[in-house]
Formats: sequence, structure tokens, C-alpha cells
Amino acid sequence: MTYNIHRWVGGDQRMDLDRLASVITAAGADLVGLNEVLHPVTTPHHTYAPLAELADRLGMRYAFGPSGWIDQAPEWQGPVGNAILSRYPLADVSNVLLPRLPGTKQRSLLAATVAAGPVAGLTTFVTHLDHAFEGTRLVQVRGVLRRMQRLAHGRPHFLMGDFNTPGFLGNLTRQFVPPVLTAMHQAGYQDAFQAVGQGSGRTFPARTPLVRIDFQFLPIRWAHGLRQAETIISEITDHASDHRPLLVEWMWPGRAPALA
Repeated sequence: MTYNIHRWVGGDQRMDLDRLASVITAAGADLVGLNEVLHPVTTPHHTYAPLAELADRLGMRYAFGPSGWIDQAPEWQGPVGNAILSRYPLADVSNVLLPRLPGTKQRSLLAATVAAGPVAGLTTFVTHLDHAFEGTRLVQVRGVLRRMQRLAHGRPHFLMGDFNTPGFLGNLTRQFVPPVLTAMHQAGYQDAFQAVGQGSGRTFPARTPLVRIDFQFLPIRWAHGLRQAETIISEITDHASDHRPLLVEWMWPGRAPALA
């Protein structure tokens, strides 16, 4: 599952870890990529770690990768980045800063490999691309592709996150494919929702979604293991964040299926 959690704050401006935990629990996801994670969060009175608390409530492991900048408000501040939650132990955790254009915010790519369980050896990559300009996103995604090539070495892996670029929703979007998605396809990656998606696929904004900007990509050689993909729609997801999560089921041939 890939899910932008809007710095822990829902559409009703409340921070509610139980609500986020219920979304992930209901989905049954084995691997979760989170965007817009503050970790840790510092207030005038104390410092705490909602990411660690969320992982503890779910009984999952976690990894965090800062994006390279601090988000600040009058009553709190903290490093912003991406996170991975996993039902299974993680190994080879790494985080790299992506190339950027002058005047743009720094972004990063978090990676970790599942060390045990039915998909041991599967590497997860999580990123969050620039929100303002496709040209910046294209520079970033090229950095992502170079890093994945160095780390994956042809082994099973997938990339997920908030790409901030509109994706395939049906026949009306076949005529124009944004450069970032074209770059992913030319590099040999399959958009999971385009391959096996059910429903509209729209992920943003959560209450009245218009576009799909959240993605999961697998190398085409491994995409035959895809079983289904859908955005999660419920009364809770309408309020838990400004995005809806995207859930994908993938099966490593000869092994049990995994939900991401």
C-alpha cells in the first residue's frame, strides 16, 4: 500500500494514529510506503515519534528516510520524509537524496529489502516527487531509476509513492502520458494499476478525488505476478488524509501473495 499521510493530519485537521492504523489494518497490507511523514515531531514541550507509535500499534517494523528539509509550524517541527512499514524484518535500509533543480525542495528515495517471510528478497523503494513542475519530477525520477538499477541488480523490486503527476484512469488518458510516466515505461516498469486496476483509481483529493497521482511500479519482467490493484474508499479514508491509499496484490511465482 502506498499512502500519503499529510504530515499525520487528516482532512478534519486532527492527528489520529488510531484512524491511520485502522486504514492499514483493514487493508491487510504486508508492506506500506508512507509519504509526508514527520519523524520525529518536536513541540515546545517534548519530542515524540508518531511513526514508531504507529508501527507498534500495527505490530510492524519501520524504516524512515528524511527528504532533507524540516517542516515547521508555530507549535511543531520535524524532518519530512518517506517511511516503510513491514510485517517482516527489513534489511539493507538506505536513503539517498535525489537530484534537484535550483529553488526546488529536496526529495529522497528510501529503500529496504524484506529479510524474511513469503517475499524475502523483495526490495521496496518509496519516493515523493516534486509537487509543482513536471520538469523537476523528470529530473528526480531519472535519479530514482539510476539508484534502483544500482541496488536491485535485476532482483524483484517495486517503487511506490506520490508522484504528483496524473496517471492512467481509462480510455480518456491513453492519448497523453506525462513525461515522468513515459520515462518509467521506457525504463521497463509497469504501472500496477494500469495493468490490473479495479475502479476509478483516483487518489487525490481524498473526499472528491479527481486524479491518480499515487503509484506502484514493478519491472515488466515481474509484473505477471500482479493480481489486483485498487484505491481504498471508505468513510475513514475520506478524512484520514488528503490522499486515498492505493493497494496492490502481487505474487512472487511459487510463493504466497503479498499486499503492498
